[in-house]
Amino acid sequence: MPHPSTIRAAPVALLSLLAASCSTGDSMMRPVQFHSPAAEALLDSGVQMEILVEDVQLGEGPIWLADEQRFVFADVLGNKLLSWTEAEGAGVYLEPSGSTGYAPVYEDGVLGANGLALAPDGALILCQHGDRRVASLVRTDGVPGPFSTVVDRHQGKRFNSPNDLTVAPDGDLYFTDPPYGFLNLAESDPSVARMVFEEELRELPFCGIYRRDAQTGWTTLLNDSMDFPNGVGLSLDGRWLYVNSSNMADPEMMRFSTADGTGGLFYKGPFDEDAAGWFDGMKVHSSGNIFTTGPGGILVISPEGEKLATIAIPDPATNCCFDEDEEYLYITTFAYAARLKLKR
Repeated sequence: MPHPSTIRAAPVALLSLLAASCSTGDSMMRPVQFHSPAAEALLDSGVQMEILVEDVQLGEGPIWLADEQRFVFADVLGNKLLSWTEAEGAGVYLEPSGSTGYAPVYEDGVLGANGLALAPDGALILCQHGDRRVASLVRTDGVPGPFSTVVDRHQGKRFNSPNDLTVAPDGDLYFTDPPYGFLNLAESDPSVARMVFEEELRELPFCGIYRRDAQTGWTTLLNDSMDFPNGVGLSLDGRWLYVNSSNMADPEMMRFSTADGTGGLFYKGPFDEDAAGWFDGMKVHSSGNIFTTGPGGILVISPEGEKLATIAIPDPATNCCFDEDEEYLYITTFAYAARLKLKR
């Protein structure tokens, strides 16, 4: 069982405070701290941040659907997907999203869908905490269809709660499987780093990083060395899988070979002494640089493991994604979703 002092979880006691910090339509300039001139091609010295959706219980898994010009993300505690478009504003895209009765579940846990991705054929792939599987659904004329299971077990045992994923150009799927679906929110107190898990339904004694081969359909355990594997991203050449550790007490990013799962520490600071936040979700930019949530805001890290820039945001972010032109970086937090204007 993971040590409770290291788990990343939704700070439930702070959600109401965060929700009150911003309102839909609010726009504010956020400062950028450059650590290398290389980041100046990506960012101005300040970026405009616009609040798109508020009253979110726990935002995660942002994705941009280019064919619909739609931003979609998960409200994990609400067990639904929310969306936003320029024309329609905010609304519910799919409900339920991650807990449908498919698998035995700890009823008071964190059960909604989390990470989202698009398959090469356009199907929406979801990491479902409550159903303890990776699932897909086909979108027809912008309407989500029924779920189908992509994978739900390793060596005959149900996953913990698949959390985040990324899809390679050839369709291979990489995903992480930490234990957050078993988190007892009522007994946990993030303010003192006390996290309580209910282990009765858990079948796997580790938290794995997996690859599902698109050609064979076979899912293999790539690496099981991390206690809290979370956000993932692929290097542009496909040789490396970046994996964020959501250990609040020891923030770090790992890197593993996609060929054999070997690897280790990729980035571990430095961070400013008062930098709030932790590593969670990430996305890889077309430049090869990694935009990741982390201590201090949104960090930009080079493929060589150098911190290039920090975008300061008012609240800890949980995840991020780009639109098709990389004009905006969309972010999710514990209470709202927003977008940041990038330099093109």
